[in-house]
Amino acid sequence: MYLYLDTEFTGLDQSKPDLISIGLVDDSGREFYAELPESHWGVQCNEWVHFNVLPHLWGGEYVQSEASIREKLVEWIESVGGSCVIVTDCPDADFFMQLKRLLPQWPKNLTPWPIQFSVWSMGDDMQPELQQLIDQYYVSGRHEHHALHDAHALRCAVNYAIEKGWEPDL
Repeated sequence: MYLYLDTEFTGLDQSKPDLISIGLVDDSGREFYAELPESHWGVQCNEWVHFNVLPHLWGGEYVQSEASIREKLVEWIESVGGSCVIVTDCPDADFFMQLKRLLPQWPKNLTPWPIQFSVWSMGDDMQPELQQLIDQYYVSGRHEHHALHDAHALRCAVNYAIEKGWEPDL
């Protein structure tokens, strides 16, 4: 089972950026989404994050403590059942800097290494189609740079690439 991951955090220009939000989607479309309270990340956000990420946060019931997110995320991953592998377009930031730091006790059914998937790595033949598919996802109030929307867009692109014969390096 693939779990499509995206995170939003305080900035790529930081050595240890703080997590703002996390979104995962499984193969069936089941979702996990959570945000940390502004007190966790507020003073550290760079200008790009202020303009491109923060306006799209949902707030309300999605804002939870780090401990609560950690507990619920492990429960969600383990409830998927079977062996799971993370698919992300940015493993250094999303997987290694954010998910691994968030989950010091690793879920039993989650492999320790992600699969990287990037539209840009798919070559000239598939890249325009994948980009168009992703662009079509971001309509009707879905915003790019929102962790859950980006995880869904990634899932759409990967499923399309698999239909066209792409096989991930495991």
